Amino acid sequence: MFNIPEKLQCFVPYHPLVGDYKIRLDVNESFIELPPEKIAKAISGVRLNRYPDPYATAAVKAFAGLFGVNPELVTAGNGSDELIAITASSLLQKGDKILCYKPDFSMYAFYSRLYELDVVELQKREDMTVDIDNMIDYINRGGIKCVMFSNPCNPTSLGIEKAEIKRLISGVKALVVLDEAYMDFWNERESLLSEAHNYDNLIVLRTCSKSVALAGIRLGFAVANERITSALKTAKSPFNVNVLSQAIGEVVLSDAEKYKSSIALIKESAARLYSSLKDLNIFEKIYETRTNFVFAKTPESHKIYEYLLSKSIAVRCFDGYLRICAGTEEENKALINALQKNN
Repeated sequence: MFNIPEKLQCFVPYHPLVGDYKIRLDVNESFIELPPEKIAKAISGVRLNRYPDPYATAAVKAFAGLFGVNPELVTAGNGSDELIAITASSLLQKGDKILCYKPDFSMYAFYSRLYELDVVELQKREDMTVDIDNMIDYINRGGIKCVMFSNPCNPTSLGIEKAEIKRLISGVKALVVLDEAYMDFWNERESLLSEAHNYDNLIVLRTCSKSVALAGIRLGFAVANERITSALKTAKSPFNVNVLSQAIGEVVLSDAEKYKSSIALIKESAARLYSSLKDLNIFEKIYETRTNFVFAKTPESHKIYEYLLSKSIAVRCFDGYLRICAGTEEENKALINALQKNN
């Protein structure tokens, strides 16, 4: 009998919520659906019998144009998850120490452990913020080879200002992997995307799953200097982004006006949701949102979560917290009405 490696036996499979729920506010997707005619046109000329462009050149060019970066310094991935996995498996070596924070996106630690890195997880402060001076000191004293975190943070919705992030990058020799999946909803002036090439120890990640409303095609990007970009492209599989994702990504990312208007609508929805949840007075704390979701503290998190599921409304449950994505006006109202009735 083939023995499954011990490193895999200790993992519990990630089980996203499945089921036919009327309102899905649990995985931070965009509520804005793209015109089907635009997608149909994008894929009409795709040749499925041919391998895709190994570098997703057209999609990368569209992404680079939208965000003002050099396309030569962009690596496309099968979602930013793949780029996280490539970093853990190829830019670091077995036994290297990687620093992650709790709470944060769970896949940083997952992939790191899968590729046999030594994962050090630090708990955030009680107010869910991070002390940059403490982080720099810990990295330098502890022999940390990489630090990986989201900014703004998933799930807390809080952000660290660019000046502080730059101080971190310059203060350590470790690789800094900065996941800006939700930066579109905060302030592009706080992004380091256009400055990534200035650092020899920085990777900035972006995804099409949130603001671009393309969660279904699994498309993400890494931006770094020439040396790191070359390493990522060497380590990735030759044809990692399929032809359909490339074609759709190119068309959607080329429409800057649609991108800007979509973000404006989502930010308005998140702001209304934040205010409505605060007005309910049923949560211990509602964290100021810089994302497309709201993070709420409550000892009744599991009870509320199950109640909402019974009303066909899905949100994300953590121990003592709920993460609720902004939906359409009707979806937000249905959520608030359900919470009022349960109060």
